[in-house]
Parts: sequence; C-alpha cells; structure tokens
Amino acid sequence: MQKPTEPTSAQSEPLTTGRVLRSTYEIGTVLGKGGMGAVFLARHLRLPGKQVAIKVLHGAEALSEEVAVRFRREAEIASRLGHPNIVEVLDFDTLEDGTPFMVMEYLRGEGLSRRLRKQKQLPLDEVFSITRQMGAALQAAHRAGVVHRDLKPGNVFLVPTEAGGVVGERVKLLDFGISKLVDARTVMTLDSVLMGTPQYMAPEQAMGHNSNVDARTDLFAFGCIVYEMLAGRPPYSGDNVAELIYQIVHLEPPPLLSLAPGTPPHVVAAISRAMAKKPEDRYPDVGAFILELTGSPLQTLAEVKPEQRSRPTTPTAPPSAPRPPDREEHIPTVGMRPHAGRDTSPPPSGPQTESLAAQPLAPARPKWPVAVAVGMAVIIAFAVAFFWKRPDVTPPAAVVVNPPAQPRPSTPVTPPPAVVVAPPEDVKKPVEPEPQQTQPTEPEEPRQPTTDLPTANAKPKPRGTPESMPDSVREDLVAAQKALDASNTAEALRHIRRSQRTKITGLSFSLLTRVYCQQHDLANARAQWTRVPATERPRVRQYCSQYDIDL
Repeated sequence: MQKPTEPTSAQSEPLTTGRVLRSTYEIGTVLGKGGMGAVFLARHLRLPGKQVAIKVLHGAEALSEEVAVRFRREAEIASRLGHPNIVEVLDFDTLEDGTPFMVMEYLRGEGLSRRLRKQKQLPLDEVFSITRQMGAALQAAHRAGVVHRDLKPGNVFLVPTEAGGVVGERVKLLDFGISKLVDARTVMTLDSVLMGTPQYMAPEQAMGHNSNVDARTDLFAFGCIVYEMLAGRPPYSGDNVAELIYQIVHLEPPPLLSLAPGTPPHVVAAISRAMAKKPEDRYPDVGAFILELTGSPLQTLAEVKPEQRSRPTTPTAPPSAPRPPDREEHIPTVGMRPHAGRDTSPPPSGPQTESLAAQPLAPARPKWPVAVAVGMAVIIAFAVAFFWKRPDVTPPAAVVVNPPAQPRPSTPVTPPPAVVVAPPEDVKKPVEPEPQQTQPTEPEEPRQPTTDLPTANAKPKPRGTPESMPDSVREDLVAAQKALDASNTAEALRHIRRSQRTKITGLSFSLLTRVYCQQHDLANARAQWTRVPATERPRVRQYCSQYDIDL
C-alpha cells in the first residue's frame, strides 16, 4: 500500500459512474461532496448485492502530506474502535496516481442535521435514545485515547432498524478525520489553528489551544447537540466566526427552559454542566453525563453487573495481582463457616481454591443410622402388605422393630425408642376413598374470549373488519398515513414507532412497508412485507408498484 511522503496531485481523471477501483469496487452515484473530498456509492464486484460507500480525497490544489496522513488515520481509528455506533471502515487503498480512498459501510437513513431541519425540536424519549448511543460511541473512543474534535449533527447518522417487531434507530458516529490521538506523534497540530466546526467548539478549542483539547472538549460539543435537539436551535449563532467565538468564550446560551418549557430540571442541569466554560467544571467523562441526563448508566462490555460479582468464579488475574476493594464483601464461602476475627481474604500466592480447601470443615454426622431405619421401614411395609393380601391370616396387632431387650439389673441401659407400625383397625375391609376424591372435578366455566385472540368456538371475523387497537395507537397510525401522503417519510416513521411501543398491529407493518417503498428501500420493504395482513397486501402491493418495487 503506497504511503504519500510528499505532496501528491489530485487524480488526473475524475471518478465517473462505472469506473472500477482496484478491480473490486464499481463506482455508482455521488452520495455527497465536501471541500476535501467526495463520497460515492459503489458496488462490490466479488460479493453480489453488496453496496459500499467510498470516500475519495480531491481538490484543485495539491494534497499535503498532513492531509493524507489525517485521511489514513481516520480509517485506522474507525477500524481500531470497532464499535456498533461508529461507522465501519472496510478497506483503505490508493488510486493508480496515489490518491487515497476509504471504503466504508453504506448507511441507509438520514443525518441528524437533516432531522433537525425538518422537525426542529425532538421528543425527549427520542433525544435520550440518540444521546445514549452517541455516548456509548464517545466513551469507547475516549477509552481508546481518541478525541473526536468535530462533533456536530452533520456527523451523526440515524439508521432505521427493527428488533422483535419494534422499529427503532441505530446511531452511527461519522468523520474521525481530524480526531486527536492522545498518544499520537504522527501529526503535530500547532496552537492558534482552529480545528473543527466553530458552532460546536469548546472555548479552549475556539481559542486555538489545541494542546488542551481532551475528552472534555468532546463533552462540550455533545452538550451543544443535546441542547439543539431539545431547543430546536443551536446554543450559539453569529453572523461571522469572530462573533461566534466571542459568544462561546464569554457568553452563556439562551436558557433552555425558555425555548423548551417542558424540559425536566435535571436534564437542564446536566446540559448546563456539560457546556461549562472551564473544562474542569464539566463532567469527568461521558458516562457521568449520560447518567445524570437520562437517569441510568451506560452499559458496556467491560462493566460487570452486581449480581455477577457475587457468584464464586475462578479468578482470571494472576495470583499476585491485588484484589479490587469492592470485591471484599463477595468472597466465596462454599464449605466454610464464619469465624470471628479470621481474615477471609485469600493469601497473596496460590489459587483461591486452595485457600478454601485449607479451611476447617464442620464435623459430619454419620449417616448409617438413618439408612438402617429407612431399610427396616421398607421391610415392615412389605410384611404388612403381605398379611393384608392373605384373608386366612390375621395380622399381628403390632409389628415392633428393634424390641428392647430386658436390661440386666446390674447394668441398667436406656433402650432406644422402638419404631412401631400399627395396622389399620379393619384389615378385611379396607377404607374406601371418599367419593369426591375419585370423581373428576367439574370443568371450569369457559372464559369469554378476548377480542384479540381467536378461540375454537369464536366466529371468524369478516373480511375487512377493522383491527382492534387503543385510541392512541389509532391516532398515531392516522397521523403516519397523513405524513406518508405528504411524502414526509421521517414523520411517518416516528408515528409508527410510537404506535408500536403501545401495541404491535398489522396496520403498522402495512404502513412501514409503504414508507420503505417510497424510500426505494427494497430490503426493508420485503422484510416488513412478511408481517403485513392478507387483507392489506393487495393495496400495499399496488402502492409499491408505482415505485418499481415488486412484492
């Protein structure tokens, strides 16, 4: 793989539809353009049906070595993090003339910036869902020593998903092109150089103090995004960059409650602290911000749930490793009894199982008397049953096990208690069971069938009968239909998701299929088609045919 060591000119011929890169990727349409490059939709030639997004640097001026290194580092960072809420980078290579390009997963959905332009203010539950997923991605990046430095709604992408019949969204964090590696020495950024988008810069970043940029800088931009999702406008705005920077450094944004009066007080307080002017006044990390904002902590693979800590497990750390202090109250006590004043912590050397075996065990009681008693009881039971079956034999009045012997006068011994099994009073006439116990119980009166579940005696609903659903669900589906008629698919999806949180209905899947048909999303349309009721299918099939989608 060629690594540029000196300024490289942009590609001599522009990428056009049908051009094949490295005998693998066939270029399709343009997905977006920027000042430094463009993103194309491409087709993988060796994997039929697989589509990817290819980001290529371009420009009239020569590409400096620093720009090329930053571009390559973006691919390395995204691949290194490997988080489900960070866009996946599949490949990195160069064109024949040395121009670098990056191959990424192709995302279907819309950017958060576009969502905010259409809806302005987002509902609180939707804000929490987006915020928690962004927080999970940022927490993974910060723990890997990566600071994004360019957080903004344009770098947050929303991908529609479905799990268990409920439609949701997965957040994907994009563009780590100017990210800062805390331990990196590949690119030295000078102070007094603005790196990022001014509208979402932290004060230290806006003043060009790049050496002071850390995870708390991302936290400030994160707070600005959450503010905008609730208020419907960015916290800072100006006619030029100088005015914008002055506001960020010296002024406070408009009070959030004046723009979103229904915002809970704890949410306002959390956003205000995340956007503090001084880094030391902000939250120490993203996880603390999410906990204060939403009321529940982020769950990561590295965290251990409390119930898992209390289970006795084999230690995976070396024997000499110090034990965390929060594990002292969860020491396994299998086979041990607590002793006052005893140190229950394991010794500094040797596995923990050895220290358990070394503890004294309580003396075990012999079990043979119990076994003898059980055996004799079985023999007595067989004997009694034998006498009962013989009508000509009168059973003894009592069967005595281990009868006490007459003690000698000189050596008085207390005899053990005798086990006596007495026969029933009337042997020849066994006791008949009570009639009410042998008769079958009366069957319970059948319950009235519900309107949602069919029964064997229930008559089938006539074709075209409206589906039963709560009024709130019906209102959401009516609103979704109106939004779909107005070609506002994002609004339609929002109402459908909200209806499915209350009740999953066949009509919701009928609307979902039509939404995806209008978006020309064949894969998702066919996925929803399997759950569309038979009564709705002719209408849905006719609707999708106008978008060249055959179901």
